[in-house]
Amino acid sequence: MKKISAVAAALTLSTTFAYAQSFEGEEEPTVIYDVQSGFRNDSYDNIQRGTTCKFVLRFRKGDWWDGDRNTTNTDRQRAEVKGLGAHQKTNETFEYSSDWKSNRGGSGGFWHVFQLKATNGDSGAPLITNSIRSGTGASVRIWSGSASGSSSIRDYSFSTGSFMNTRIRVKVATSNTGEVRVSLNGGSMSGKTGISCYRPSASDYRPKWGSYRGVSSSSPYGDDTVEQKSFTSSRK
Repeated sequence: MKKISAVAAALTLSTTFAYAQSFEGEEEPTVIYDVQSGFRNDSYDNIQRGTTCKFVLRFRKGDWWDGDRNTTNTDRQRAEVKGLGAHQKTNETFEYSSDWKSNRGGSGGFWHVFQLKATNGDSGAPLITNSIRSGTGASVRIWSGSASGSSSIRDYSFSTGSFMNTRIRVKVATSNTGEVRVSLNGGSMSGKTGISCYRPSASDYRPKWGSYRGVSSSSPYGDDTVEQKSFTSSRK
């Protein structure tokens, strides 16, 4: 795993962030999966950092594709930055925002451009995702408590190749006092309030931005980019 110098610890909880060098770290593929011969190491830089971050996932149908960090997962690809400022705790309200664009839409499986994930407890599934769901459709979703899968908070349309801003307000709560609401391109917030919003046995959460998607030999992808900028994470 490559590291990005961390400066966020010296900043206050009310501060927002705009630059990639403030992240705790990054997770990018260091292996390629070859359909015929298995895994091999790879040094390609899938996360190109700056005021705008470009997350590149390469996919050559039926031949090879970028993997998931250094794991032997053949069914997913990941290029993400993680952690920006203070972590969110139970009963706290945070807002997470970025401008993002993709060169391609999705088709089945999952394709997350944002995740809010627990760092303890049940940290497998993400609590909140912002996901490409189809060629022109995306969705902010929640997977709380003992639910068997994620459900929609707000569905919306996007255009490939064009930046759009998503601002997600999250109150983590184990009782029905939580909320998840979404603003698109500076518009009004809408979503759900008075809900449970937590991962089992978890008490600490952090954001992840980038490109994380499920793949198989028949996926309709190529060498695809998700670009993101103007990242913010702030406690309310």
